[in-house]
Amino acid sequence: MPLVSIQNLLLALIVVVPGFISTHFAVTLAVVRTKISETRLLMLSLAASLFVDSLFLSILEVFGASITEPQDISEVFFTPTFQAKYVLGLLGFSVAVGAVGGVILAADHHDRVRNWLWKRLDGDRRRNFHEPWEGTLDEAARVQVLTSDGAIAVGAIKQYSDDGKEKQISLTGVDWHFPDQGWVDSDTDIELLFGEDIEQVTVVDTIENAVGPSEEEDPE
Repeated sequence: MPLVSIQNLLLALIVVVPGFISTHFAVTLAVVRTKISETRLLMLSLAASLFVDSLFLSILEVFGASITEPQDISEVFFTPTFQAKYVLGLLGFSVAVGAVGGVILAADHHDRVRNWLWKRLDGDRRRNFHEPWEGTLDEAARVQVLTSDGAIAVGAIKQYSDDGKEKQISLTGVDWHFPDQGWVDSDTDIELLFGEDIEQVTVVDTIENAVGPSEEEDPE
C-alpha cells in the first residue's frame, strides 16, 4: 500500500479527530473561561487523541480484536470493508471521554489535587498558582469593598471573576457606608461591583475560620 493514499489519510483523520472532539467537549461542558493558547490546545488535543485511541483499541482487544502492530489498526477500520460501526463507535467514545473530562473540570477535581500537592510543600512558601485576586477570595466568606467614590460595601461573597478577567464581584446581604450618609442597609438581594469601581477588597471573615469584629481588635 502506498505511503500516501486515501485510506491512510482517512485513517489519520480517524485516529486524530477523536482527541479534538474530547478536548472541545470537555472545555465547553466545563465552561472553561481561562484563555488557552492555540498551541497548548493543539498539544492537549493530540495527547487526548493518543489516550482515546489507546483506550478504544484496548476495549476492542478485550472483545477479540488482535492489534499487535500499526498495520492492524488500519485493518480494524478497513477490513474486509470500511467499518463505519467502529468509526462511529470511536467518535461516540471520544464524546463520552470528553464528558467525563468536563465533569472533572467542572467539579474542580484538578484544583483539589493541586491544592493537596501544594499543602505538602514548605508552609512558608508564598507563591501561589492563583493570582492574589482569586487565591484570596477562594478563602473569603465575607469581604469589605472600597469603591472608587469612597463608599464601602460589606457583604458575603456570592461570585467573583476568574484570574485574568476584569475584576468583578457580587455580594449578598450588603451594608453600605457612604461618606455623606454613614451606614445604610441596601435592602437588596445581590450587589454586583465592576473592576473600575473596585479600589480595594478586605477579607472580613474567612470560610474556615470566621473571625468576629471584636476578636479582630488588638487587646488593650
